[in-house]
Amino acid sequence: MRPRLGNRVGLLLVGLVLVAGGLGLLAVARRPGSAPVGLDTLGGRPWALPLLAGTAMLVALVATRWLVLALGWGRLGRRTGAGIAMLGVALKGIEGIGRLSVRVAGDGRLRVSVSLQRSADLRQVIRRLDESAVSRLRRTVGRDDAPAVVRLHVRGR
Repeated sequence: MRPRLGNRVGLLLVGLVLVAGGLGLLAVARRPGSAPVGLDTLGGRPWALPLLAGTAMLVALVATRWLVLALGWGRLGRRTGAGIAMLGVALKGIEGIGRLSVRVAGDGRLRVSVSLQRSADLRQVIRRLDESAVSRLRRTVGRDDAPAVVRLHVRGR
C-alpha cells in the first residue's frame, strides 16, 4: 500500500471513530446543559468512565504520533542531491527504475533506497550497485569508508 493512501485511509478511520464517539455522547445527553456522560448513564459501572477516557487518550496519542511521522519528523539524516544524481547516473540505461533516495545518517552511514517496477532487470541493478554505484556514492558524499544500506523495493504494479 502506498504511504499516502495508507495515511488517508487511517485518518479516515480515526475521524470516523471520533465522530461516532461524539454522536454517542450526544445521544446519551438527556437535556441541553446537562453533563453528557454520568455514572447513571453508564448503568452504574464506575469503571466505564475511566475506560472511556483512557481509550480517548490512547486514540489521540496514536493519531498525534502518526501525524508527526507522516510529516517526516524523526527521519534519520539528511538527503543529498548530489548522491541522488550520482545514483541516477550509475543506474542510467536500466529500464524500470522508479524512485531514488540517498540519505546520510547522523552517524555517517549511507541509506540508499531504489524503487523498481516489476519489469526491471533486478540482476543488472544489483550488479551495478555492487560494482560501481555504492563506491561512487561514498566518494560523492565525501565518506569513503562509510557503511551503506541499500534497500530495493520492487513494486507490484
